[in-house]
Amino acid sequence: MLNKNGCASIILLLLILSATIFSLLFTQLTFTAYVILALLFGIVAINLFIEIIVLMIFRQPIRKKPSIELETWKELTTDCRGIEARALLNRKNDKSPLILIIHGWRSSAESVRDRAEWFCERGWHALIIEMPGHGEAMAVDKWTAIRVVEHTVELMDSLDEMLPQKEISNIVFYGHSMGGFVALNLSKRIDRYYWGSKVKGWILESPMTKYSMVYENSMRHFMVPKLLHTQIKNRLFAHFNELHPNEKPIKLLSQLDVPIWGLPKQPTLVIQAGEDKVLGRTHYELLVSSMKDTGLEENLTAHILEKMKHSGERTNSARNELISKWLDGLGIE
Repeated sequence: MLNKNGCASIILLLLILSATIFSLLFTQLTFTAYVILALLFGIVAINLFIEIIVLMIFRQPIRKKPSIELETWKELTTDCRGIEARALLNRKNDKSPLILIIHGWRSSAESVRDRAEWFCERGWHALIIEMPGHGEAMAVDKWTAIRVVEHTVELMDSLDEMLPQKEISNIVFYGHSMGGFVALNLSKRIDRYYWGSKVKGWILESPMTKYSMVYENSMRHFMVPKLLHTQIKNRLFAHFNELHPNEKPIKLLSQLDVPIWGLPKQPTLVIQAGEDKVLGRTHYELLVSSMKDTGLEENLTAHILEKMKHSGERTNSARNELISKWLDGLGIE
């Protein structure tokens, strides 16, 4: 989905490109004029290509997966900078822990419902954040992980309407894939929020941790010549910084990788799919090494489940066993 500014830029570049082609083909010009127009053609064509690639990077899923449609799950919405943020809540009648879940890229709340209901069966409240442009959540012009962080914060701040804080004993965050990437950034700012003191731990399943690797894969996928990588990065950072003026300006891709992106200071359980054909193990290995290098190793419990896949694992008994054991260690029932 292209935003209005992006469409306007592309249309303007196409008009200039069309005018230049017309002049080159159908107008009698001097040799110098032809050279100037040819250079103009090249500059405009390159800028058009860069703009399209950057807008593709900010894209959201074209095909949405269905969301939860069960009476036990209630919709929670709130405004976040003019965009409707959406979550699904399954609450208990008594004071209980809350599992706060964010699904992965191209998934939906329904994709992680079974994981959430495993906690519900043990007496937990469950809140699933549906990422912008996923499921039934409202689309955005430009998709970024920081937008999901913002939506999560706004939804948690408005949760009192349906689930008062006095009814929440503790909070554990569960992020799958891109949801884990969101969790990592949220973890470094959790102390800012009044509900943040209740967060006792983080469960990260096959988490994304290294955006720079995703970026490089995108460059290969779009077959972008290496000589344009710097220009694309600069355009990407400009878009990002304009979109998030309250964040520290992004100047390097490393700012979007752990440890700079964020590392949890509370107990953290990492469960990595052994058969991860989406992200591989590089993201997992970076997270483990970063926790060790920053002195947070004692907070980390990490496992690789060899027979588990990255996607489609809505239920997994081995994963549940690891989570149950870890929760026992936290003293949360």
